Amino acid sequence: MPGAARTRTLLALAAAPVVAALLLSGCADEKKPSAASQLPQTTCFGAFTPSDLAPLLGNADEVKVDSPPDLRLTADRAGVTCNIYVDGKSGVLAWVKRQPLGRGFLWPLEKANPESIPSVENGKVWDTGAAAGISCKGSKDSFELELWLSGHVDGKRASESRRVLAELMKKYADYARQQNQCGT
Repeated sequence: MPGAARTRTLLALAAAPVVAALLLSGCADEKKPSAASQLPQTTCFGAFTPSDLAPLLGNADEVKVDSPPDLRLTADRAGVTCNIYVDGKSGVLAWVKRQPLGRGFLWPLEKANPESIPSVENGKVWDTGAAAGISCKGSKDSFELELWLSGHVDGKRASESRRVLAELMKKYADYARQQNQCGT
């Protein structure tokens, strides 16, 4: 092989990894679509809109919702769960459980440093979640609802995550009351 051809071959071989790295970095720079934009108009039992959940979901290639259409509970249907998977990982988890009136709520949250949510009955919020305990006193049936919500606002301070989660829990608790025809 003549000297000039050998030089060109060596330069091409040396440049190949650089070109490949540039092409791959271009793929990495492509912005993923908003995970919330991939949700139906209402989700998690119909309690939330995509804009409600957007702060907890970020961007994603794939979003999957595993949830029943409502959260009406009975003695035979004592609990329901909603899980929104973002690129295969849980992005938001919400569940509600019906239990006998007077059972109370035992939440070992001391290590999470919870704060009360003043506008939510037995409401608590921490950096990655919120919980509430609601008494439902109806004309025919009385019971309690235990609600949990978890998620995380990426790149934000804990106070921002707590604010978002507290607002979501208020909406969730109000919706659970309405769905289960809880008295005031």
